Amino acid sequence: MRSAGRRARSATPTDSYHIGSGFFHGIRLLSPHVAQAADVHGGILTHGIHSHTDIGRMREENQDSMGTRVLADDFTFLVVADGMGGYAGGSVASSLVTSTMLSELANVTMDAFRENPQLFLRTAILSANAAVNKEARANHELRDMGSTVVAGTVIGDHAYIAHVGDSRAYLLRDGSIRQITEDHTVVQDLVRAGYVNPEDAVYHPSSGILTRCLGQMDMPDPTFAEVIQLLPGDRILCCSDGLSGMLEDEEIAEVVFHEPPGDAVNLLVNLANEAGGFDNITVILFAYGDLPEAARNWPIRVGTPLYRESLTPRTLDEPTVPFKFATRDKAKLHDTMAMGTASGVPGHSPERMAWLWPILIGLAIISIGLFIWYFIGTGS
Repeated sequence: MRSAGRRARSATPTDSYHIGSGFFHGIRLLSPHVAQAADVHGGILTHGIHSHTDIGRMREENQDSMGTRVLADDFTFLVVADGMGGYAGGSVASSLVTSTMLSELANVTMDAFRENPQLFLRTAILSANAAVNKEARANHELRDMGSTVVAGTVIGDHAYIAHVGDSRAYLLRDGSIRQITEDHTVVQDLVRAGYVNPEDAVYHPSSGILTRCLGQMDMPDPTFAEVIQLLPGDRILCCSDGLSGMLEDEEIAEVVFHEPPGDAVNLLVNLANEAGGFDNITVILFAYGDLPEAARNWPIRVGTPLYRESLTPRTLDEPTVPFKFATRDKAKLHDTMAMGTASGVPGHSPERMAWLWPILIGLAIISIGLFIWYFIGTGS
């Protein structure tokens, strides 16, 4: 039987947010918050937010960052960022993402936000990317830093989600868990192209190599999920890969459907630590009303990812710039960490190996071109 290990810290009630350590000197304000919404306003149910972040078992600092803000009884905002880029860079990047987006939130009128929430999310994420780039240019030691982001807002019974990188959002409904976001990773591009089976993707050596992140000068627009109309009892969970990389989707769903939301976020962090805790762990759980008593008896199942139903799917010809290495293979990650590297190449840090991938891809393209020229162009 696995040892439970270190217990996750209990979240402290507050109206503020958590910013990763480093740039903002380790501010840790965790925020379970419940906003009551009057049923007379279109039958809108209670908005509940519960969140928890933890350093994990293998990291020296928490480079995740998160923020939640209740703007009105029926109006909620949340964001999770997962930083990368060396000892200091990751926490600086994720903190900049969270703080910039919350600053953008403070500068927009609620009427404008309600009218076009996706425009706000796009503007805020692009502003966060600019802030990360500006700080990287100003500080040579931070030149390789970057961050993922998954952000969302719930207005009434409609949820709007945008993301960059491999931090995820899930929809949990009637015993089913469905991934809302599609990872911006090399292996996910291979899955889309049919070269890798979805069930094998988690163990693929390229599973943690990002194709998009904040900190890229030419980062494209964030990817938007289709607008989700919420039903009573729905849950939206946003997390860093410290959670999704440690637990199976079924495990996440079982906890969410069987535990009160406040207990669920703490238990999820505990379970991720028990599974190894190889990375920082951050989770925000949005609850739309209460679950029925029957929820404890619902059969747990993994549904089709929502991004496969998107009207504006991501295409394979969009910019693909590998940025970080972070394998999700727990055993392999443990072994490589023991050697002092997360890339599996002794003596080389993940960030310093990133330059090799464009060269390998270029050589592969040249080889294919020569093959086609020789066998087709020469008539052989």
